[in-house]
Amino acid sequence: MKWLDRAEVQAWWALSASDLRVARVVLDLQPPEWHVACFHAQQAAEKALKALLEAHELPVPRTHDLALLVQRLNALGPTGEVAEPAIRLSIHGVGPRYPGPSGEATETDARVAVADATAIRAWAEGLLTGTNADNG
Repeated sequence: MKWLDRAEVQAWWALSASDLRVARVVLDLQPPEWHVACFHAQQAAEKALKALLEAHELPVPRTHDLALLVQRLNALGPTGEVAEPAIRLSIHGVGPRYPGPSGEATETDARVAVADATAIRAWAEGLLTGTNADNG
């Protein structure tokens, strides 16, 4: 499949890359804005998963629940390696949008979130390009 030939896939993938760049930049801000890094890491993973759904012409739901997106991708092959990172990242999709404890984050939270988003994007890219060993 030539996923880059499809504008919708390109759009999701570009948005994902942009969010991951922002998350990485925010890690170095002074004073730190850990919740912002977490939010953009979650968004990067979400958009990468949605690019993968779009590439395989599967419905792209309007949700921030990464576990649900991964579940929908089970049809393409094993998703075990991204299930845990998706669960960890899902909490950052909504909490940082609102004041209060659900939007607070630590440096560790932010660094784990960026690592998780990076892993999910690498996994998705492998499926999109056919370079994952687990893609069937």
